[in-house]
Amino acid sequence: MFSKKFNKKFLQLYNRARLRNKDFTIIANTCIGGILSHELNLKFLSPTVNVGVFNNEEFFTLCQHLKYYMTLEHELIGPTPDNHFFNTKLHGKYGDITFTFGHFNSVNEITQQWEKRKKRINYNNIFIIMDGDNCSDRIVGEFNNLPYKNKVIITKKAYPDNPSVFAITNPNYHKGDILKYGLMNESARWFELFDYVHFFNTGNIRTNALFRHYQKAK
Repeated sequence: MFSKKFNKKFLQLYNRARLRNKDFTIIANTCIGGILSHELNLKFLSPTVNVGVFNNEEFFTLCQHLKYYMTLEHELIGPTPDNHFFNTKLHGKYGDITFTFGHFNSVNEITQQWEKRKKRINYNNIFIIMDGDNCSDRIVGEFNNLPYKNKVIITKKAYPDNPSVFAITNPNYHKGDILKYGLMNESARWFELFDYVHFFNTGNIRTNALFRHYQKAK
């Protein structure tokens, strides 16, 4: 059995070698956009990199009207509530949408990075990735109607009639674990069941062949 360090490096090099499409923007509601950009050695072409939108209704609205929200200035609220996952981090609002800046240390850093990265958005090559574990069935259903060709919502519950859904069906996967290590001797995160490189290259949604055996039959 190989070490976790070896496995992680192998997966990183393997995925970077497979990637053909490299000029795209990821809009995500969790830190997954930053993780993927780092793993694939991509320039940050999105202001939502390392930023969270934990209200699913608000993230859905952001995706519906992305260009509008990119014209707004932020209103900083301050540290997140004590019961929040990032309970010592800053959060702010752009219009009626609250963002959590879990990887930033100051208002100045937030402003600079947001303004710089929103100018880099490639509106002709956007990929929406949503952690949908806690989404209502209505949001999951309406997600498929978002005005983007390339979109995926990752859930625990299967929605076989929704082509935009990727379901993690492994019984050891629990809601909220999407960014946690649970595959390949804890060398890969749960979301890596989803073949994100193939998604970026083709727009198609499928299980990663390396981890297919982790998926329970649907």
